[in-house]
Amino acid sequence: MKKLIYFLPLTVMTLFSCGGGEAGTGNENAEAAEGNSAMQGILTDLSEYGMDYTIVLPEKKELITKIVANDWGGIEVSQGENFMISIAYGEGDIDLLKFDLEEDLVYKSQVLEEGENFILFKKEIEGSGIDPEFHFLYVHKVKDEAIEVQNLKEAGFNEESARNMLNAAKTFSAKSGA
Repeated sequence: MKKLIYFLPLTVMTLFSCGGGEAGTGNENAEAAEGNSAMQGILTDLSEYGMDYTIVLPEKKELITKIVANDWGGIEVSQGENFMISIAYGEGDIDLLKFDLEEDLVYKSQVLEEGENFILFKKEIEGSGIDPEFHFLYVHKVKDEAIEVQNLKEAGFNEESARNMLNAAKTFSAKSGA
């Protein structure tokens, strides 16, 4: 909680400052972000949170973006209740996730879309009357390490929100010159 108190004012100042447009300040429009020209938003530098990477976050002026470094070396990024992602080093094993989804005794899961380094899936409890949840995992490989970008596991999202977060995750990349 102390980290949130220290990072929140700095994050708010960074997001709302009128800088000179220097690279990595979080103020530039990322309309043509390297590797994903379709994603528009704010290029956000994550180095002050312990990762020399950037990610393009949706530009939602009505919502406050919160970025918090957690105790296990990861980062949590949120914008309101429909955009909550976690970025952390992990195994990056999509096949293991798919196995876990198949073996789940409570949820019926369906893979909606997958690629070499991501998976988007739906989980639901059949016959429960509870809305299905949509989740994703995106894996960024760096040498022999994997960085996982995924929605916060504690929350369930609709399909549109999960796809928006996955699109942002696909913009995750190493800082230029890092």
